[in-house]
Amino acid sequence: MNPNAPELVQCFVVNGDLPMTAGTIAVQVAHAATTLALQSLLNDAGEGRDRFHEWLQTGQKKIVLKGSEADVVRLAHTGWLAVRTAAEQAGVPAGSWTVAALAPMDKRDALDRAAGLEELG
Repeated sequence: MNPNAPELVQCFVVNGDLPMTAGTIAVQVAHAATTLALQSLLNDAGEGRDRFHEWLQTGQKKIVLKGSEADVVRLAHTGWLAVRTAAEQAGVPAGSWTVAALAPMDKRDALDRAAGLEELG
């Protein structure tokens, strides 16, 4: 591994406006992570696939942040993967925007794209 290589992370932004339990949040983030993994393995070519494999080999680091529904929608409209509920789940209405996510990328770039959001805690 190159010691000067960027630190790769997957970044997720959870919709803090919804009354999601920790379990529901975990499921929604897992949906996003699985979809991103499949896209990287099946559809990406070149740099995207190489970055995904490097991320797999370097610990699969993730950052989970909390934003508003407006944040999640804004991120979805700027190229982030967005997850919406298909049916009502644990009090979360069908069609709700639950999480936005980015494929593995440089941590600094991911945090720049999610500027102003706080860590989910």
